[in-house]
Amino acid sequence: MPSRPDCRRLASVLTLVSSLLTAQAAEVSPAERVETSPGLSPDAVRRAFDSQRQTLASCMRLVSIQRGKDKAPHSIEFVPWKAGPDTDDRIRVRFTLAPDGKVQKEERQAEAWGVRSMFLDPGCVEERVKTWSFPTFPGNHDERVQVELWARFRTTEAERTAAATRLREFYGDFCKALSALKVTQQPQAGVAWRATIKRFLAEHGARVDPRIGTAMQAVGDIAGHDLPGAISIYELSMEESLATTIPCPKLRAWVKEG
Repeated sequence: MPSRPDCRRLASVLTLVSSLLTAQAAEVSPAERVETSPGLSPDAVRRAFDSQRQTLASCMRLVSIQRGKDKAPHSIEFVPWKAGPDTDDRIRVRFTLAPDGKVQKEERQAEAWGVRSMFLDPGCVEERVKTWSFPTFPGNHDERVQVELWARFRTTEAERTAAATRLREFYGDFCKALSALKVTQQPQAGVAWRATIKRFLAEHGARVDPRIGTAMQAVGDIAGHDLPGAISIYELSMEESLATTIPCPKLRAWVKEG
């Protein structure tokens, strides 16, 4: 049992480590600029954004997409970002609010909805923002307020490395969960795969990028009638998020058996 002075020293060390981790945490800045159409003030939107902004930090992406020049016209290549020690990326988000303060999930005007960011995945940001709440405003059922705002995202090389490690662990655990299944014949495989994937995603909860979660659900949805296609989705998801694939020998063996 540590002595009281040792406990105090340990507490001081833990406090220092915690402060360092906090100081280095990936961060979405408060809104730098907000514009709204009549009906809701920019300050009201700014306060709502600032209280929810940090949820976007989990949308950090590690891979860029490059279209091949000497390859097929529509070919793409997934390449890891080569950012400097510190990354500072300007974010622009456009969305539309209904009088109940909810973000419109179906936007008919393409220019009124979208995300522009280099180091945050636009699809992930869109999914996060759609779940946010903003102030209500008086208006009829069809009235809308257009919002456009700018902020910044900052991260470090160490954080990006840690994020890549977590993704590798996620895909590795996903492989283990499916490899443990005994049923490989279709269509029975689809039932077992869907149940396993549903349980796996529930265990990981909000830590799962929405796009990755959707891809994993698609794996289960088609496993019952197209096992090679399901595994292709699994591997493509890895390429899109890590620019590489982590071998899963059992799944590959099942494809060969089929």
